[in-house]
Amino acid sequence: MISRQTITHPFNRGDYVVGAPTPPRWAADCPPGAGAAALQDAPVQVPEAALAELREAAAAVHTERDEVVRRTRDWWAGTSIPETDGRPATPDAVVVEAADEEQVAAVVRICRAHGLPLTVSAGRSNVLGAALPVFGGVVLDVCRLDRILSFDAESMIVEVQAGMFGDLLEKRLQEEYGVTTGHWPSAFAISTVGGWAACRGAGQLSTRYGKIEDMVVGLDAVLADGSTASYGTYPRAAVGPDLRQLLIGSEGTLGVITRLRLRVHRLPEYAKGLAYGFATFAEGLDACREILQRGATPRCCGCTTRTRAAPTSASRTPTCCSSPTRATRCWWTP
Repeated sequence: MISRQTITHPFNRGDYVVGAPTPPRWAADCPPGAGAAALQDAPVQVPEAALAELREAAAAVHTERDEVVRRTRDWWAGTSIPETDGRPATPDAVVVEAADEEQVAAVVRICRAHGLPLTVSAGRSNVLGAALPVFGGVVLDVCRLDRILSFDAESMIVEVQAGMFGDLLEKRLQEEYGVTTGHWPSAFAISTVGGWAACRGAGQLSTRYGKIEDMVVGLDAVLADGSTASYGTYPRAAVGPDLRQLLIGSEGTLGVITRLRLRVHRLPEYAKGLAYGFATFAEGLDACREILQRGATPRCCGCTTRTRAAPTSASRTPTCCSSPTRATRCWWTP
């Protein structure tokens, strides 16, 4: 039986801080960064006049090299490898923390006025270097925008700020409202809601609940000139393009997402999972299609093994993911 289940996740280690970006495991063992930057070439410097304005407008400003390295580190190998060699990827930047949407807009306006590169940052669970300030300038950290603003039980829509981490959002939704987003990306506990939308993310249960673009019914953003815009306040059948979809997947290039309105679902009173092994991947796909046609939603859990022979197609018996006889893939049907 499942009833308002509180989330637990595999990232709950000693170095994990709830509601904050998780440092990679190697961070504590890195030598002091004394060499040249690995990815920056002539980064743009932030002048003192701009620094003074940023300190006046934002919640916090960080300029110390070690602090900048810590607050711009991600999970990309191109970041971790040079850092362990004493060459942090992007140590030359100014990290600015915004505590609300007004501060986000103010920081964007200051950067525009001074011609400074602006990189939006949050959980930093990215593995491709997309949130690294390779051109220097300002890194805008939105992790302080971390509140649920409202919940509409009739429409089943929650409004949440973009800097809230996924595990905290899901914990509160399940415990306080008995609902779930159904969005479970691999970086669930170290990524933020705004990052989900900005990166157009998918999750482990996307075949059941959809991807993030299917969940976002509205969002607010700060545009490049510092103005604010709200999308999704119009009927779905309205004439014209759906401008939400420009921001969803824009990777921070078209605006800074500050809040989102997500469609949620009631927690099931009961759920059951079954895993089946197949001799080949093709047979698993055929079974998946048949299950979908019958109205269920299979999920690939990604289990693989070469330790023992997989069961034949004539002996498709349920097997759990920890079984030493599991096949090439396991399919789960809630």
